[in-house]
Amino acid sequence: MSVDPPEQETEKPGESQPPESGPPAPPSQPVAPSPPPPSISRPPGNRLSRLARIAGPLTAGLMCLGLVAFLVYQLQQTNQALNNQVIAQRSELASNRDEINALKAEIQDLKERWYGSPAIWQPPPIPNTDIVFFDVTGTTQRELIDSLDHSNLCTKYPPCAVDPAVPNGVAWGLEGSHSEGYYCYSPSTTTVVFTQYVVLPRWLPPADGTVKIPLVERWNALAKTIYAHEGGHVAIDQQDFADLNHQAQALASCDALIAFWNDPHTFDKLKADQADYHARLHADCRPEVGCVPTGWMGW
Repeated sequence: MSVDPPEQETEKPGESQPPESGPPAPPSQPVAPSPPPPSISRPPGNRLSRLARIAGPLTAGLMCLGLVAFLVYQLQQTNQALNNQVIAQRSELASNRDEINALKAEIQDLKERWYGSPAIWQPPPIPNTDIVFFDVTGTTQRELIDSLDHSNLCTKYPPCAVDPAVPNGVAWGLEGSHSEGYYCYSPSTTTVVFTQYVVLPRWLPPADGTVKIPLVERWNALAKTIYAHEGGHVAIDQQDFADLNHQAQALASCDALIAFWNDPHTFDKLKADQADYHARLHADCRPEVGCVPTGWMGW
C-alpha cells in the first residue's frame, strides 16, 4: 500500500506566519554606540618640543660652521700678510745685497789700482844680443792688444819670417841678426861675427791708479813669454852661425870662404831650424817655452 508523504507547508512570500502560541518575548535592550577611534594627532606642546630639540643642534652646527669659516678667513689673511712681509723682506735683502756687492766691488777696485807695485817686468840681457823696444799704449787689455796688433814690426824691421802655422799672424816680437865686415887672410883664422837682436814690446803705464794690478800681472806674463820665444830664436841663430863658421874655416881658400858666405843656400839649414822651432812650439804650446795658447790670460 502506498503512503502519501505529508504535505510540506509552504510559505508564500508576503504571507505572515501566525505566531506560535506562548509567552510574549521580552523587549530588546538598547545597544550602546561604538566609541570613535583614537585620534593620531599629538598635542601642540609635543610638536614644539621636538622642533626645539632639532633646532638646538642645527643652530650649534651653523655657529660652528661660521666659526670655522671665520677662522679660515683669518688664517688666509694672516698667511697673506706673512707672504707680503716675506716678499718685502726679500726685496730689502736683495737691495741690501746689491749695496753690499757694490761696496765690495768698490773696495776691490781700490785694492786693484796700480801705483807702481808690482813693477813692470824688464827683460834681462841676452849675450851678444841687442834688445830693441817698441812702445805699446793703453790702460786696458783690449787697448794693449790693439796697440800690439798695429805695431807694424814687419814693416819697420823687415823681412819677417812667416810662421807656417800662422801665415797671417801679427808679430808681437821679432828676432834677427846682422854681420859685421870681415877680412880674410886665411880661412882657418877668419870668423864672421854675427850679432843678434830682438824686438820686444815695452809698456810704461802711469802709476796713478788708472791701471789695475791684474792687468799689470797679465802684461808681465805676456812679456816673459815673448822674451822666451825670441830667446829661442837667438839660441838657434848662435848655434847655427857657429856651425857655419866651422864649415867656412875648413875651406881651402879665402875665395872659397867668401863664396860660401855669399851663397844664399848657406843659410838654408838655419831657416829650416827656425821653422822647426815654430812647429815644436805649436805642438806643445806652453807660455814657459815661448808660446801663447789661444785665449791664455785674455791674450
